[in-house]
Amino acid sequence: MADFMRALRLATCIAVLPFAVTARPGVDPSWEEIDFAMGVFEDLQPVSFRKEREYCGYIGRYPDGSLGATEPEAGTQASCLPVWPSDMVVIASFHTHGTFDTGYFNEVPSDVDMQGDRALGINGWVATPGGRLWFVDSKDNQTRMVCGIGCLPRATLFYKGINGTIEKAYTYDELLEKLGE
Repeated sequence: MADFMRALRLATCIAVLPFAVTARPGVDPSWEEIDFAMGVFEDLQPVSFRKEREYCGYIGRYPDGSLGATEPEAGTQASCLPVWPSDMVVIASFHTHGTFDTGYFNEVPSDVDMQGDRALGINGWVATPGGRLWFVDSKDNQTRMVCGIGCLPRATLFYKGINGTIEKAYTYDELLEKLGE
C-alpha cells in the first residue's frame, strides 16, 4: 500500500509541476530525484512533527551513481545544521520545517534556506507542515513548489491559509516580499 501511495503522490506531482513541460536537464530535478526526496520526507515528516523540530541533511550521488541521503540531523524548532558528507557528491540539502506553529511562516522556504543552499552551490528540498514539497533552485535563485498541501505527510494541527496565499514559485526577492522583509 505504501508503494501505491508513493506512486500516486508522484503522479500528482507530475500533473501539477510548474516546470514539468519545460524541464531543463541539469537545472531542474529529475523524476528520480523528486521521487527520492519524497521518500526521505515521507519517513521524516512524522518524526519532525512529533519532536517539534526541524530535521536536515544532504542528498547526493555515491561513486556508483546511485542517490543517497545522509542520516537526518535533529535541529531546533526553527533551524538545523547538517554535517557535510565525505562519501558522496552533494547535489542538494533537505530539511523539514518542523510541526505547524502559528508563530512561524513555515509553508514556504525561508530566505535563510535559499541563502544557505546558494552559498554552498547546491539546490535544496524543503518539506512544510502542510505537506508541501519545495525545490530550491540555487542557480536561478528561486524556489518552486513541487507538490501542494498533503502530498507529503502533514501536521495534525496544520491550518490552511494562515500564511495567506501560497504561490507555486517565488524568486528570492518575491520570497522576501512574501515574508515581509
